[in-house]
Amino acid sequence: MNILITGAGLVGCHLAREMAGRGHKVIIYDVAPNPAYVRSVAGDVPAIAGDIRDLPALMEAIRDHQAEAVFHSAAFIGPKVSEHPYTGLSVNVVGTITVAEAARLSGVRRLAFASTFGVYNWSVPATAPITEDFLLGEDTFYSASKVSCEHILRAYAAKYGFELAMTRFAQVYGRGHYAGGSAGGMAFHDAVEAAARGGPARLDPRRFGINEYVYVKDVVQGVALACERPLNSRAFNIGTSVLSRPEDVAAAIRQACPTVTVEVLPGPAERPGTRRDFPMDLSRARTELGYAPKYDLAAGIADFVAELRRA
Repeated sequence: MNILITGAGLVGCHLAREMAGRGHKVIIYDVAPNPAYVRSVAGDVPAIAGDIRDLPALMEAIRDHQAEAVFHSAAFIGPKVSEHPYTGLSVNVVGTITVAEAARLSGVRRLAFASTFGVYNWSVPATAPITEDFLLGEDTFYSASKVSCEHILRAYAAKYGFELAMTRFAQVYGRGHYAGGSAGGMAFHDAVEAAARGGPARLDPRRFGINEYVYVKDVVQGVALACERPLNSRAFNIGTSVLSRPEDVAAAIRQACPTVTVEVLPGPAERPGTRRDFPMDLSRARTELGYAPKYDLAAGIADFVAELRRA
């Protein structure tokens, strides 16, 4: 399969490596790819510069690569959208419309979309793990943009017949540059990087909250399956179905870096958007895609530390 990936960030570059390793031909499309980061993660996968809102440029890249599938991950994340809403919503929503239009005009067979557990309305009390049918829509620009994109992509797929997979990630962590603005991912990265450098590592519970974390290598396993497998559904939760507190993250970092001082600062693990009463339900992804996370928190952080030290 020939696949074009929008976004040369954490998920995009790791997916490029995963898909190339599975024998697919991959190209990355990003407004400003970081060559050193792309090489260090994705190897020799080519990355070309282009804005996802530039329809002619995007269509040219799809056609030159003869892409049969597109994975769309280029976006602003979390508070980055709220900092400049006009720009943030333009990149996320107009960018997604442009990707969908380029895909349908170019005859792309399948479009996979990097969505988020941020589409769920976490202010609504849950009584069980969150399925893909849970109520959508928080009152944030980021959630609004992702929910809008999902609805728009469903309409495109219904009208034009291409296959659609929307992968809703839990809080992703791993070695990235976080130019897109994931506050949770950056907090996690800062803590693990501090420990990998010899510490000390101090975790602010207000930056972590009670959250479901998923290692990037599990995320790209899920996305790869969503690109390859027959689809009966269009939305899939990709996570671990385990909730963790800041103390759990600290314990896993200590296990990976036993000589380093790791502490959780005083304060409640409460911040809008970080409180989870239940994790996501992974039943659909397990049954339909064959997705099974391989990394628990300790294994993911241990591998993350090893990746940082190699880099």
